[in-house]
Amino acid sequence: MSVKKSCIFLLFSTVTFSLIFLFLKLTDVRTVHSFQALTDRFFQEEVTSSTLTLHYTLRDPQVYGISDIPVRYNATTSDVSTAADYLQQLTDLDPSCLPLSDQITYDILLYLLNQDLSAQNFSLYAEPLGATIGIQAQLPVLLCEYRFENIDDIHTYLQLLSTTDQYFSSLLSYERQKAAAGLFMPDSCADDIIHQCSTFIEKDPSLHLLVTVFNHKTGEADFLTESEKKDLIQQNLDLVTHHVFPAYQLLIRGLENLKQFCQNQKGLCCLPQGRSYYEYLVRASTGSSLSVDSIQNRIQKQLLADAADCRALLKKSLHSTPVSSISFPEDPKEILSDLRQKMTEDFPQPPSTSCTLKYVDESLSGYLSPAFYLTAPVDDLNNNVIYLNPAANYNGLELYTTLAHEGYPGHLYQNLYSGSVLSPLRSLLSFGGYTEGWATYVEMMSYGYASESLPADCIASVSLEQKQRSMMLGLSSLTDILVHYRGLGREEIHTFFSRLGVTSTQAADALYDAVLESPANYLKYYLGYLSFLDLQNYCRSQWPDQFTLSGFHRYVLEIGPCPFPVLEKYLKLCYTHSL
Repeated sequence: MSVKKSCIFLLFSTVTFSLIFLFLKLTDVRTVHSFQALTDRFFQEEVTSSTLTLHYTLRDPQVYGISDIPVRYNATTSDVSTAADYLQQLTDLDPSCLPLSDQITYDILLYLLNQDLSAQNFSLYAEPLGATIGIQAQLPVLLCEYRFENIDDIHTYLQLLSTTDQYFSSLLSYERQKAAAGLFMPDSCADDIIHQCSTFIEKDPSLHLLVTVFNHKTGEADFLTESEKKDLIQQNLDLVTHHVFPAYQLLIRGLENLKQFCQNQKGLCCLPQGRSYYEYLVRASTGSSLSVDSIQNRIQKQLLADAADCRALLKKSLHSTPVSSISFPEDPKEILSDLRQKMTEDFPQPPSTSCTLKYVDESLSGYLSPAFYLTAPVDDLNNNVIYLNPAANYNGLELYTTLAHEGYPGHLYQNLYSGSVLSPLRSLLSFGGYTEGWATYVEMMSYGYASESLPADCIASVSLEQKQRSMMLGLSSLTDILVHYRGLGREEIHTFFSRLGVTSTQAADALYDAVLESPANYLKYYLGYLSFLDLQNYCRSQWPDQFTLSGFHRYVLEIGPCPFPVLEKYLKLCYTHSL
């Protein structure tokens, strides 16, 4: 960690103090060992919860003592008593006896376990499906990116594929339970998922993405004989035909049948306990301890500030070159290289790595995000992939800032830097508010990098784009709250946007459907961004003589992904101890 160790012990040399210090160190050792045993067990349980989690977290599980794990998409639903047991063991330990890095982990686990226990009353409110970020939409990419390093990997993959229909059956069973409780998703969400599933399986199985990619990877596997390749290729085609396609067909039929049981076409707050669930979901998704009312106020404050900046920039940009006429790099690799070079003054030097750029397949492009980054295994940070979605048709400034979000200094850089200093457990734990907030925060900074080599008459136009991007995310996040916490329906959202000058009901509908599908999703990005912005401003004002942007970012990255109250606590400690 970057916190300097106190030198106070050097001022004392008496025998009495030395004996006391020795006793304290012995106590520390016992506490550290107990905490290590607890976190090791927690890590093993989490990382083996599914074959995909294990595969994408560890390249070599045996180094961590993990072997002979059942092949499965996911484990059974976690037991509340398990979380309570871990929480009891955790609170029996004195965190002040732990090294600083372990104190951070302690606080994070304390936060997560309490969060898990608070979710026990909402077991049927979670929604695993969704046309864009649902399990069935994300799964094909995870299957395509499954590494084949030996024949055991391929056999595990094929075994996993053979359980796809069983897994989707369990998802459908959960949806039936939701429907029986009056909690089934709105019709528009079900229709979008049905259409996404139908699009995914409309091709002949022999031409399908999961077949062509498998054939290519298997064909390049030098550890296989030609006979083995032919046999495995046939096995995969059979499994896609008889297990994957039927899984998506099962989901389509099941959702069509369940639509009749939908009792709510609006946001979460219109469900029993819906407002309480949304409050929980916002805390869990963003890692923020702010109330929804406080979050709404913070968003509205930023929107007003951005609107004022937009008015000022509009006056300047009247005589500026429009963004559409400015030439930006178009080659994604060139953009990533440019960003890596321009970020050097503001961020710590990133470790060396490689990154593969890929494009979303046509069968998925209509629904997946415009771009996304696949995290590398914690024991192989050199294996990074960024996907671009051709359907987004990004170019120019949009492509530049998108690659800043996904690459440098966004997800790729943050995962690489933090992953190189954090324990495997810390790298496994997910905090969307931190990771998506960080990526959005640096995306906003990248507009400045894009302006660095431009003529003066172009800068106002680029700055205006940045403010408009911020406002778009702010309005999307505000809409999320208005729909899921305030209860506004589709027509009321139309009215809300028409008052803001947005007359396109099609645009308002698209946003309404997006927030209906994924409650609190926009808040991960935008509230996370604002939280980093507020922390930066706070540290800059509290420690003006020692504040540097690069130093601030180094502290944030070395503390690593965590809830914002934990990040704030240890940021203050970093600055206080470096005085």
